Amino acid sequence: MSGKRIIIIGGGISGLTAAWELTRRGREVVLLERRDVLGGLARSAPLNGKPLEVYYHFICGGDRHLVELVNELGLADRLHWRPGRTSYFVNGRLYPFTTPLDLLRFSPLSLTSRLRFGLHALRCRRMTDWHVGRQAYEVVWRPLLEIKFGRYCDKISAPWIWHRIHRYSQSRTSPLRPEQLGYIEGGSHTLLTALCESITARGAVVHTGVAALSLNCSGQEIQGVETSNGYYEADKVIAAVPLPELIELLPASSEYAKMLSQIQFSSVACVRLALRRSLTDSFWVNVNARNVAFNGFVEYSNLNPGCEYGGSDVLYVPFYFDSSDKRNRWPDSRFIKSAIQGLQLIHPGFGQDWVEEAVLNRDRYGQAICPPGFGERVPALRAPIQGLYVLDSTQLYPADRNLSGMIKLARLVGQMIAAGE
Repeated sequence: MSGKRIIIIGGGISGLTAAWELTRRGREVVLLERRDVLGGLARSAPLNGKPLEVYYHFICGGDRHLVELVNELGLADRLHWRPGRTSYFVNGRLYPFTTPLDLLRFSPLSLTSRLRFGLHALRCRRMTDWHVGRQAYEVVWRPLLEIKFGRYCDKISAPWIWHRIHRYSQSRTSPLRPEQLGYIEGGSHTLLTALCESITARGAVVHTGVAALSLNCSGQEIQGVETSNGYYEADKVIAAVPLPELIELLPASSEYAKMLSQIQFSSVACVRLALRRSLTDSFWVNVNARNVAFNGFVEYSNLNPGCEYGGSDVLYVPFYFDSSDKRNRWPDSRFIKSAIQGLQLIHPGFGQDWVEEAVLNRDRYGQAICPPGFGERVPALRAPIQGLYVLDSTQLYPADRNLSGMIKLARLVGQMIAAGE
């Protein structure tokens, strides 16, 4: 190894990728993860006795940084592409919502709005204007944003909404065919395991169950990290954790901490269900129903039909809410009950007897709130404290959080440090 020690706080995809980039260049790396497992929002936990991502992930056609890393790790034969069908539940009915022809047949919109929405879907790969019309926004987008962002729904920036459509559209190979979405055999667990094995083989030290407590700075220069396992001196520190967790590591009087605190986050809780049979034929189902507490669900087995989970159908139901919401105090069982009740309203034949196992996972900082002008608040990769670097999903703006984008940023930070920047 050459150079001084680099401490990476956070063992998610960005922290591991930064470690991978640095160890390739002969740097001494120590990675600290407060949980007992690596992965962050891409971590896995058992379902039917096998590791499964706690939150759903999929790969779009434009996610080249993720695909490149998969190839470099020798996992190309474990990456597969399949049609990712979408449906929309509205007015008590499930509508196909995948191709422009589906959108043109989407009767909850007027014919004029359907034409505009269908043309929008065709143009979305190249367009830089997200506007789809007032009726389409009110029927299609607004209900989804209300459930996901609550009181912030009218403050979400147009570029963020546009980029969600744009990223998904990069997977379309033909206007009349479904998007081709990718998945890795074994999910992100396969990728994370390969990264960990690679960096430890090059000498990196990985500590799980070790929490960073504070950053030690001399003036405006990083010196080390105080942890639950003692003190670690460091030449450089990469904070690959949500911004609110970074704020807790900084001095309370820090102007940098005050700047970061202007960015708000919503919490996420996600129910994973192992079902005895499939609920729909779609991978992604958007939901617009006042008596359903979630805005959609993901039937992962309709993308990955390999039945890696004991032959069960795997379905995710996510819930988003802000820090003041009473759902922060809900027990796991209440989220599970709410998910099952909502699915029963969408599919009247669905019942508790379909459920083999139901598990809840939650994270306090699951989604940044991106109001107009959010780009001006996004923190730089290099913090104003010398030797401190920051990796956070807000830096992908106007893109939403995604694995490929974080891999790109992490590799860039690793290259910056290696180049002495």
